[in-house]
Amino acid sequence: MRVALLLPVALLAAACSTDSPAGSADDTGSNGGDALPLLTGSYAGTYKVPTAPPLEAAATFTVDRVRWELTGSTIELDYDLPVGLVGGSVRVRLAGTVATGATTVDLAGDLGTGTCTATGAVVTCREDLAGIGTMPISSEIVAQHAANEYAGPASDRIQVANVFGSDPIGFVGFDTSASAD
Repeated sequence: MRVALLLPVALLAAACSTDSPAGSADDTGSNGGDALPLLTGSYAGTYKVPTAPPLEAAATFTVDRVRWELTGSTIELDYDLPVGLVGGSVRVRLAGTVATGATTVDLAGDLGTGTCTATGAVVTCREDLAGIGTMPISSEIVAQHAANEYAGPASDRIQVANVFGSDPIGFVGFDTSASAD
């Protein structure tokens, strides 16, 4: 009897402790304790906006190219926010100083701040883009992109864009073992 009760608990614990898929960003942004990769490259990634469960499927977007560039001890994160989220063109550039073996790096730029961590080759950065301005730029463009990129109703993506516009927090994630170059 004791074994029968412990098995479901063990399975639940194992399911809850699995890592996020490569290149994905999780809700906490603190999915790792590994040393950050100190390299330069461009990678395909994802951008995720924290939302209520009914909108979770609509809250993850593809990012074609995330640039992670190391120059001396400075790391720069550079990418375009998904047009399907912001309804226009918005470039994010954040930079900070990173030490060899560091497990986190704090970044800052004109649009806001971020903190990056790594799990293996996967980097996840939690960003607060308070300086981004009014979002979305165009709800019509968000809806157009939703029709091409998202299987659910466009209204879900518009709701996510509005959530992001009122609280511009998100997670960009990318796998440094899979170059986009």
